[in-house]
Amino acid sequence: MEIKLEGRQVDLGNELQERIKKRLDSLDRRFGPITHARFSVERRPHNNEQRAEAKAVINIAGSTITTAKESATVVVAVNETLDKLTENLKGHVKKKRSPLEQKHLSS
Repeated sequence: MEIKLEGRQVDLGNELQERIKKRLDSLDRRFGPITHARFSVERRPHNNEQRAEAKAVINIAGSTITTAKESATVVVAVNETLDKLTENLKGHVKKKRSPLEQKHLSS
């Protein structure tokens, strides 16, 4: 899986980059194969206060899944984006299963 991390007007730091990569690797193992993942974090002013927006775009099995969350801090925005990405991938995998697989898993 190719991973691209970028920070706009914010330094992601090694610890945060590693956390993002670990979560994306985990998602790749659970729901993969993920062919490409782009994760960006941007700091921008909003009504005289700083807000952080994290956005993830991943390519998986012919589909593109995009998730974005905004929060007051970078870490919260990143965590919320990764959590929402996990939910979206669960839904994607569930939709892609055949009816026979869904019946077998619900039994």
